[in-house]
Amino acid sequence: MRRYLTAVGISLVLLGSQAASAAPESRAIIAKHQLSECMTKRMSANRNLSYNDALRTCKERLQPPKETLASAVSPVGTGTKSP
Repeated sequence: MRRYLTAVGISLVLLGSQAASAAPESRAIIAKHQLSECMTKRMSANRNLSYNDALRTCKERLQPPKETLASAVSPVGTGTKSP
């Protein structure tokens, strides 16, 4: 009986470590899933909404505004020196 419990315990530890070491999904895959979920919700809520309209709306909603992107990328050095 003790050997059986030891075998079960070791197998559970191995399964747990395998699940913990699984690689996380890439950002591109996560973004595609979010876009798909958004489009499904929009198109099921409004049956008259076209696929292209739902795609455009969801892309705009999931992407940050362009001015946010521009402010996040600040120039570090412009290459000019003050006299």
